[in-house]
Amino acid sequence: MGRLTDDMGQLRRNIDNTRENRLAQQNARISSVSAQIADFALTRVRNGLQDANARATFVADNANDVSRLLNSFHHHHQMMGRQGREERAAFVNDVSKKTLGLLNDFHAAHKSMAKHSAKERAHFVATNKKSVGAFIGEASQDRAGAHTVFFGASKKKVAFLV
Repeated sequence: MGRLTDDMGQLRRNIDNTRENRLAQQNARISSVSAQIADFALTRVRNGLQDANARATFVADNANDVSRLLNSFHHHHQMMGRQGREERAAFVNDVSKKTLGLLNDFHAAHKSMAKHSAKERAHFVATNKKSVGAFIGEASQDRAGAHTVFFGASKKKVAFLV
């Protein structure tokens, strides 16, 4: 009986040790997760403050840029108001001449490109026409051959290209 009680005692000690190890590991995991959560919260707060500062700087910079733009526009508007009607008309005429010149250059370049690429487009269309015609012919032959196989030869003569 002594051997059995010793084995049972040893088994109980092993069970107790295993349970204590499991509890220690579980407590270590809980501590680790708690530390990670605390670190995440701290990092989130820190990043939130940095983001808030960056947003405030961005908004302030944009407000300054808009203010400078408005001041510049106001200054140019006052200067244009000081110029005479003739100077403004000359400015508008100059801009319209430059615009007309740009449009004429664009139309000339477009016409030249269209003339240059006409041969390429014609070749492309001809090649596609041949390809589509060949595909239609092959499909027609396949259909006639399948018809012959399934329904027998018809009275009509079907020419197959070789």
